[in-house]
Amino acid sequence: MHAAPCVTISCAHDLGLVTAMAASLRVNCTVVSPPGAGCVMGAPWWVALVAACPLPALLDCGQAAGYAACALRAGVRGVIAHVPVAQHHALVSLARVTGGHVMTHRPLSLDLPPRGAGPVLERYLRAFPA
Repeated sequence: MHAAPCVTISCAHDLGLVTAMAASLRVNCTVVSPPGAGCVMGAPWWVALVAACPLPALLDCGQAAGYAACALRAGVRGVIAHVPVAQHHALVSLARVTGGHVMTHRPLSLDLPPRGAGPVLERYLRAFPA
């Protein structure tokens, strides 16, 4: 499902960098929250952060099906939830109603370094075919 590169973001600055770089390179990519951020920061934080984002976005809810369900109900289009099969089926059913999707495993994702993120991100995005 995710042939496009994924980049972990945790703030508006990171999101702006990824969005601008992807647009300038004309590369598709997906932004992903830090692991378990859906449990720690919550769906409202993610919804606000990615509200104007033109890129696909995934909120990682770890092993918490309840947080993933709340995120889907809050309008999050993509959640990651590593949960038992029965809970996964329930989340998929909810996602059908809300127009979202559920992933069981976190995709490989670039963690931006605290310094020099621009060149690292550019090299990473250029490594994927357009």
